[in-house]
Amino acid sequence: AIHVYPRRGTMCARGRRARVGTRAVAAAAPTLFCIDRDGVINVDVGAPGVIDVRDFVLLPRAAMAVKMLNDAGVRCCVVTNQTCVGKALATESYVRDVIHGEMRDALAREGRGAKVDGVIYATRTREQAPACTRRKPAPGMVLEALETFDETDAARVVFVGDTVTDMQAAARAGGVRRALVCTGYGKVMGEALRKANVSLPTTLTCAADVPLGTMMIPDECFPVDVFEDLFHAVTCILNETP
Repeated sequence: AIHVYPRRGTMCARGRRARVGTRAVAAAAPTLFCIDRDGVINVDVGAPGVIDVRDFVLLPRAAMAVKMLNDAGVRCCVVTNQTCVGKALATESYVRDVIHGEMRDALAREGRGAKVDGVIYATRTREQAPACTRRKPAPGMVLEALETFDETDAARVVFVGDTVTDMQAAARAGGVRRALVCTGYGKVMGEALRKANVSLPTTLTCAADVPLGTMMIPDECFPVDVFEDLFHAVTCILNETP
């Protein structure tokens, strides 16, 4: 389902700082951010995700990140698997209206009017639809976001997520930029990079760059840019020098 809404840390140095690897070409200025929900915008409560609105809590600085995108004129769309619906643990209307309603309200409260421009979500489980082309790691929802916001250049789209499936969905959508955050499931990556004295942001260019015991990132996903959290990702990417 797609719901589009009417549109109206530490600051990093300009330009991407790659400690592990570098990208050969500077990215084009982004026009659209696709943002995973659990573990990126709000606290990840674990499987099957938030099924009670009382458990929905924004992560620190998430609202500020969304507001920064709003102020920069960059569209932002939440792209999320919500298989709790397929598992009959929550109704689609509860997720759409109550939980996502609280997300919009919380963003506005904590981010001085911050708002997302749309929410795209997939509800079916792997068992219900093993060949589903929407549920991440499939690229369907990311492609829907590009179509919804009339973006024809995947290079100007950023997907911010905390899991390998997020990175796969972005890569399979035609080269959407992959931004992995060290919140949610990405915490293990951040901890390992800090132990290796790698400062963020950084760029992982191949499997050899990934610390052991963190994530099994397939080759199709590289390069992957790594940031502390959503705010760090937005701040750094918006301040890059082409």
